Formats: sequence, structure tokens, C-alpha cells
Amino acid sequence: MNVSKNDQVIIEQALRIASQNSTDYQEIEQYESVLKRMNSDDSKNDGFRYDYDDSSL
Repeated sequence: MNVSKNDQVIIEQALRIASQNSTDYQEIEQYESVLKRMNSDDSKNDGFRYDYDDSSL
């Protein structure tokens, strides 16, 4: 499924809000699992790798 960046932000917000307002631990785990997968997929698809080397400071 192709989701625009704007749609992804809205979906992530909805999942966070649903997770914060739920008292069902199993439901919260499902929301957080989807959020983690969305964030890991996002970092793979942007074409950039962000490595910060603070040792030069």
C-alpha cells in the first residue's frame, strides 16, 4: 500500500493517541508494534543513512 508522507504522519498520530487512551495492554502492544514497523520502514526507504560521529568534537 502506498501511503504519502502526510498520510503516514496522520496514521502515526492516530496510533499514538489510541495507544495513550487504551487500557488494554494487548491493544497497546499492537499499536506500538505497527509504529515501530512504520518507523523502521521509513528509515530504509529515504535513501540516506544518518551516522553521527561525535568523537570529533
